Amino acid sequence: MITVSDIEAILYKTVEPFGLARYPWGNVPDADKQLGEERVVIRAKSQKNETYWKHSYAEVNLMVPDTDSQADLVRLAELERQAHEAFDEDTVGEWDGTAYRYAADTVGIEEDTALKCHYVNVRILFSVLNY
Repeated sequence: MITVSDIEAILYKTVEPFGLARYPWGNVPDADKQLGEERVVIRAKSQKNETYWKHSYAEVNLMVPDTDSQADLVRLAELERQAHEAFDEDTVGEWDGTAYRYAADTVGIEEDTALKCHYVNVRILFSVLNY
């Protein structure tokens, strides 16, 4: 069995080479203040049972602080390219004896005015083999 916490752990391993500070959903320090450093925050959502697969969506957010009130478009483009390389193709694996697969559903750049940052948002469709 793969839980939503397991999904987050799997996806954090995927983005580890990006070199961003890792903050689990719900444990982000100063989540209501201006972003001070690049970070990745991943949130896996509830799973839906179907005949052969349990499907879930996860949001991978690669966050970059704004500089002088402007988006760092060069860094965002780098992260967006890395996200496409990491998530465009189906990734298949096994976790605790359970097979899974995942790939990007959408990739785009968003803005968070409260945190004064922009981020690459990757929406992942994550499927777990339903035994």
